[in-house]
Amino acid sequence: MSKSVSFDMVMNALEEDRDQSGDENDENEEGEENEELTIIEEYKLWRKNCRYMYDFISETALTWPSLSIQWFPKDTFENKLKDSKYYRVRNLLLTTHTSGEDINYLKIASTQLPNSIFPDGKALTEEELETVNSRLKITKKYEQESEINRARHMPQDPNTIATINGSGETFIYKLDTHFQEVKKAKILKHHTENGFGLSWNPVVKGKLLTSSDDKTVALWDINTEEDEISPVRIFKDHSDIVNDVKWHNFDGNTFGSISEDKKFIYQDIREDKSSINVILNENTVMNSLTFSPHSKYLFAVGGEDSNVALYDLRQISRPLHVMMGHTKPITNLEWDPHHENIIASGSLDRRIILWDICKIGEEQLQDEMEDGVPELLMMHGGHTGGINDFQFNPEIPWCLTSCSDDNIVHMWKVSKNVLDNGFEKVDLDILE
Repeated sequence: MSKSVSFDMVMNALEEDRDQSGDENDENEEGEENEELTIIEEYKLWRKNCRYMYDFISETALTWPSLSIQWFPKDTFENKLKDSKYYRVRNLLLTTHTSGEDINYLKIASTQLPNSIFPDGKALTEEELETVNSRLKITKKYEQESEINRARHMPQDPNTIATINGSGETFIYKLDTHFQEVKKAKILKHHTENGFGLSWNPVVKGKLLTSSDDKTVALWDINTEEDEISPVRIFKDHSDIVNDVKWHNFDGNTFGSISEDKKFIYQDIREDKSSINVILNENTVMNSLTFSPHSKYLFAVGGEDSNVALYDLRQISRPLHVMMGHTKPITNLEWDPHHENIIASGSLDRRIILWDICKIGEEQLQDEMEDGVPELLMMHGGHTGGINDFQFNPEIPWCLTSCSDDNIVHMWKVSKNVLDNGFEKVDLDILE
């Protein structure tokens, strides 16, 4: 599970998980057999190379796929399984997507992460690592009336969770520290169609943004005792489905949104009109948006064209750079909270790519070109279904968790060998 453990043992455990989950899935249609064989071969190749790519890798097969995943900060809950000298217990937020075939749940899962992957951790022997069980254990689940598209906890109070579902319904849950009680404390009523956009204000506690297929963005303030809340403000600048909405990380009054109308809109909630309302790319729709947590001006968008475009808010007429490496539409983007020059993207092509923007424009040898553009730092290829969601671990640099349509959840930390060969620090002023 870390570089000192036998990777054969880890890979055998992963294969057992795959075999167990396969019994729960319907057989693929005959016309998809060739593609399925290709996916299986790619997965086997990934397994073969895991020892070179990761310092830690864990795989858990769920009964149903999760459309959303998020790490909880340490000490959010009082875990029944306490930390040991070999591992630390951490929690994740998950959902289920049963397509109406079973009950849907909002889930809390726990895992044991080996001490060796923490910044202050010490290396463990193979025998010590064998005591660590990093497969996810569902600690608590809360029944839902519909599948949850996105679930996120509030940065200032991780026990408070917002969800948005396939009908656009938005709920706020308050969990206690023992998982024993959950209260659907607030119902947020506005959206009438499928919703995916969900963003807590990182600066102002209790402010929430949501977006939906109903073409609107809603601003909410949950700092109220009311159980049923109406929006503080509804934004109707888009003319089509609003795919994503995100607060700016430095200013608690501004946010961005992207839509099927191909527009990027940047709005100050104190103003009547948006400050930026432009079509970023006439040839493609943007699906995901992320603002840099390190720079006031940089943001990135990922589109149906499978590309990731980097922009500067001060000059938005054209992208600073377009990163090409995926082969299908982008489903999620995240900026690394630990490193100012690292962006990650997930796609329906079953890949998560880590991009190092300090490598943009570097010269490459011919054999290097065959591996991709210079800014492509690493490609995580262990999923056999489209990527639904992923997130960087806020506590452990270079550690992520990801979920996909194949019912699989991965937790993984990039190998030091990968980083030593391809990572440098960048001066963001050069890009800006």
